[in-house]
Amino acid sequence: MRRLAHILAALVALCFAQHAAAQYYTWGSDAASLRWETVRTPDVRVIYPDTVRDAARRTLFYIEAVKPSIGYGFRHGPMPIPFVMHPENFRSNGLVMWLPKRVEFLTSPAVDGYSMPWLKQLVAHEYRHAVQYNNLNRGVIKAASWLLGQQGSTIGLLFMPIWAMEGDAVMSETEMSSFGRGLQPRFTLEYRAMGDLAAAGGNIDKWFCGSYRDMVPDHYQLGYQICSYAYTRYGENIWDKVARFSVRNPYLFFTNPVALKKFYGTSVDDLFRATFSDLASWWASLPPQEDSAAPLTPLPERNYTTYRWPLPLGDTAVLALKTDFDRATRFVRIDRRTGAEERIACTGSVSTRPAVGGGRVWWTEYRRSLLFEQRVNSQLCYMDLADGRPRTVAGRRNALYPAVVRDSLLAWVEYRPDGSFAVVRTDAKGCERRTPAPPRSEIHGLAWDDTTDALYVLITDDSGMWPGRVEQTGIRPLRPGAYVTLSDLRAGGGKLYFGSIATGRDEAHCLDLSTGEERRLTTSAYGSFSPAPDGSGATLLTNYTRRGYRVAVQTAQAGPDTVAFARLPRNVVNPPRRRWKVVNLDTVRFTAADSAAQYAKHRARRYRKIPTLVKFHSWMPLAFDPFELVDEHNVNLNVGVTLVSQNLLSNAEGFVSYGWNRSEGSLVRAALRYFGLGVQLDVDGAYGGNQVFYSLMQTDPETGADVYQKRPSPDRYYSVGAAATLPLYFQRGYHTRRLSVSAGWNFSNGMVAKVGELRFDKETGAITNIENIGFRKGLHKLTFGVGWSDAVQAAHRDFVSPWSYTLSANYAFNPADEHFSDLISLYGRVYTPGFFAHNSLSVAAAYQTSIGGYRLPSGETFLSYRSTRLLPRGVDAADIRSDDYTALSVDYQFPLCYPEGGISSVLYFKRIRLNLGGDFAQFRYFGGGRERWRRLWSYGGDVVFDVNVFRQPASATASVKLSVYKPSNGGVWVGAGFGLPF
Repeated sequence: MRRLAHILAALVALCFAQHAAAQYYTWGSDAASLRWETVRTPDVRVIYPDTVRDAARRTLFYIEAVKPSIGYGFRHGPMPIPFVMHPENFRSNGLVMWLPKRVEFLTSPAVDGYSMPWLKQLVAHEYRHAVQYNNLNRGVIKAASWLLGQQGSTIGLLFMPIWAMEGDAVMSETEMSSFGRGLQPRFTLEYRAMGDLAAAGGNIDKWFCGSYRDMVPDHYQLGYQICSYAYTRYGENIWDKVARFSVRNPYLFFTNPVALKKFYGTSVDDLFRATFSDLASWWASLPPQEDSAAPLTPLPERNYTTYRWPLPLGDTAVLALKTDFDRATRFVRIDRRTGAEERIACTGSVSTRPAVGGGRVWWTEYRRSLLFEQRVNSQLCYMDLADGRPRTVAGRRNALYPAVVRDSLLAWVEYRPDGSFAVVRTDAKGCERRTPAPPRSEIHGLAWDDTTDALYVLITDDSGMWPGRVEQTGIRPLRPGAYVTLSDLRAGGGKLYFGSIATGRDEAHCLDLSTGEERRLTTSAYGSFSPAPDGSGATLLTNYTRRGYRVAVQTAQAGPDTVAFARLPRNVVNPPRRRWKVVNLDTVRFTAADSAAQYAKHRARRYRKIPTLVKFHSWMPLAFDPFELVDEHNVNLNVGVTLVSQNLLSNAEGFVSYGWNRSEGSLVRAALRYFGLGVQLDVDGAYGGNQVFYSLMQTDPETGADVYQKRPSPDRYYSVGAAATLPLYFQRGYHTRRLSVSAGWNFSNGMVAKVGELRFDKETGAITNIENIGFRKGLHKLTFGVGWSDAVQAAHRDFVSPWSYTLSANYAFNPADEHFSDLISLYGRVYTPGFFAHNSLSVAAAYQTSIGGYRLPSGETFLSYRSTRLLPRGVDAADIRSDDYTALSVDYQFPLCYPEGGISSVLYFKRIRLNLGGDFAQFRYFGGGRERWRRLWSYGGDVVFDVNVFRQPASATASVKLSVYKPSNGGVWVGAGFGLPF
C-alpha cells in the first residue's frame, strides 16, 4: 500500500509540474524600443505598445461586447485580468497564464486563419479561459490562493483537463462566429479519415496524449468534439458542475470521474466513445465521395507524410514542400511520369507558401530576431533551382505570400507591427510600389495572373473573406465578403485558384476573372487543398488520406455545377449540435463613433517599465531558490517564506526568501533577472548562515593526529553578485545557431587562509606555523564565458537534433588575491545520427586546469576553482581536482518500443528509450611526494520513459529517466530524474 501511495504521489507531482510548466514561465521579452501604454476598465486592463493603439482599442471593444455572454454555461463569469499585447511576433498565438495572471496576445494575424478577424478569434477563445480559471479558483482552491498567492490558484488547473479547457474555448470561439473554427471541415478532417474510433476498443489514452507512431489530432480538435457532443446530449455545459464539485472536494483526488458519474452517469471513456460513435454514424450517412484527382505520390503506411503547395517545374516535374515523422521539412522535386522524387534542400519553419519563376523558388520562413524572443519575423527567402541553396533577402523580414510577376519581378505582402498590411510590387528598375490594404483588414493570399497582368489578394475583415484585385488606387473587391474560408490563392490563365469550403467540404475552386463565375474543380473523399494551374489545363493540388497529404493532379473539372455566391458555406460534415445563446462577433463593428466614445470614457496612460518591474504574485511557507530549482534541479528547502515575482511584460523575474535552520540560523536571499534589453542581467544577494572558511589541515607525522588552522569566531555570511549574458540567435532556415557571451562577478565575506604566510620544515616539508597564519576576509570571483551551438531541425520521432554540436570556454579568477589559481575550462559535445533511424550518438569532451596561484612545495594548488562539467556518472565533484582534468563521455540512445498503453487515464507510456553510456576522466594530483595521475571511469545505461499522466496532451509529454552506472570507485550508482516540457 505504501508503494502504491508513493507511485500516486509521484504521478501527482509530475502532473502538477506539467501544469506549472504550462502556466509559469517567462514568455519572452519584446524589443526594448517599444513604448507601452495601458487602458483600464473595471474588469480588464489592456497593456500594449503605442504602435498597436488601434488594435488595443478594438480588443477592448470586443472584450466589452462579449463580456455579458462569455461565461455562458458557467456559474461565474470571467475573472478581472490584464491583457498584454505583443505586436512583433509572426507566430500568431494567445495564452492565458497564472504567475502572474494575464492574457497574452500575439497580434499578428494567423496565416492559416478562417473567415473571422484574428483579434475577434483571440477574444472569443482566450477570454473564455478567464471564465474557466475563475470557476476553478473557488472553494478549497481559493483558500489555497490566500495561503500561497496565485501559485495556489494553479492547483485548480488539475480539476479540469486541458483537452476540456481548450475544447470549451474552441466551442466559445465557434459559437461566437457565423461559421467558426469548430465547424471548419478541416477541423474534422483527420477523424473522418480514421473511421470509427469508438469501435476500435482498447486504451483510448492515445487519442488524448498523442503518438510517435501515428498521426493523432490535437487536444483542441478532440476537446471540441467531446464538449459540443456533451452540451447537445445533456443540454448544459457539463464542466460547470464538474469544476464546482472538484474544487470543493479535492481530497477525492480523482474528482472528474466522480463528478461525471454523480451528475451525468457517465465517464470520460463513455463520452469519448459516444462522441465518436455519433460522429461516425453521421459521416456514414453522408453520400460517399471519391477523389477525382489522380495521385502522383504514394504515401508510406507507417510514416505520416505531408506534401504542401505543389507547383509545376516545366511539363514533367513538380516542386512541393514535404515533411514526415522521420525527417524535417524539405523541398522535393517529383517526376510526374514515374512518381520518383529527389530532395532539393531543407528549409526552416515555413510561414507562407512558395512561388516559382525565373528559375527561382521564393518563400517565407519564421526567423527569431538576434536578441528578442518576442520579435519573430517572416523572412523572405529564395533558392536557385540550379544549385538548390536557400538564401535570404536582406531587409525583408516582414514579408508574406511572395508572388512572381512576369517571370522575373517580385511582389509580396508586407505586414507591419501596427497591424497594417500592404502589397509591395517591384518594377524593372528595382523600385517598389506599395498598395495598402483597407483599414482593419487582413491579407491572406497574393497571386499574379498572366492574362490580366494583375495581382489579386484574399482579404479578411468584418464582412468575412473576399477576393480582390490590386489596383493603383487600392484594392477593389471582386465580390462581397462571406463567412466562407478561402485559402492558398494562385492565379493563371485569367482565373483565380483557391481552396474553399463553400460546398461544405475542403475543395479546390476557381474563379473566372472575365465572367465572375466560380466553379468547384474537385470532389474529395476528405479534402483537397492548395490548387495551382500547371499551364496545360490541369491543376496540381494535394488531397488528404489516412496516411497524410499527397500530391495529385486534376485533369478535368469534377462537376458542372457553378458555385453560387452565399454568405455562409453549407454545413455538411458536422452533425447537428445545440447552439449557445451568445453574441455573434461577426455582427460587432468597431466604428469611428465607438472609437471616439471609448477614448473619451477610457483614457490611456503611460505604462512605465521601472515601477512595474517587480510584481509579487505568489508566496510559500518555505524558503528556497526558485532559479536554482528550475535551472539546476536542485531542491534546498528551509522553514521560512519565499515571495516570487514576475512582471506583466515577462521581462523580469525575481524572488525574496527568508529561512531558518538549526545549523545556520536565519537566511535571507534575493535575486532579480531582467531580459528587457536583449542582454540578460542578473543581480543576487544573500545574508545569514555561517561564514565560509577556506582553511588548511595537515597530519602530524609523529602523532598521526589532524592539525587544523585556528579559526576566529564566524560572522554572519553574506554575498552579492551580478552577471550579464548576451544571447545571440542566428536562425538560418534548417539551422539554428546561438552565440552566448557572459560575464559575472561575485563577492562573499568568506575567510581565506593566508597561504603566503606559510613556513615549511626543510627536511619533512611539513607546515610549521599552520595554526597561526590567520585568514584574509573577502572572496571575489570574476568569470567570463563564451558558447556556440548549432543544431538542425528535429523530426517528430527524433528525441534530439540529429546533427548538432555545442562548444564553450570559460575563464574564472580572483582579481583581489594573487594566491588564487585561475581556472580555464573547455567543453564540447556533438550529436550525430546512429546506425538506424532515430538513433543518436553523442560524444562529449571537457578539459579544465588551474593556472598560477599559490602552490604547496609538492606542487599542488590549494586555492583554486573547479568546474563540474562532464563528471563521470556516479563520481562526486569532491573526487576531482582541476589540474589538467580531462574527460570524455560517449552515449548511444535509441528507442526500444512504442507501447502506447499503460494504466488507463492515469499513466500513458508513449515511448521507451535506452541509452548506453560510458565516461572516462583523468587529472593530475600530488601524492607521496611526487606528481601522479588519477583515472576515473564509469559505464552503464539509462532507461527513459516518455509518458503522459492523467491524459495530458502531447505538448505535455514528460520523460522519466532511471539510471544505473558502475563507477570505478566502487559500488553501483543509481539515479532517477524527470524531464519536463518547460
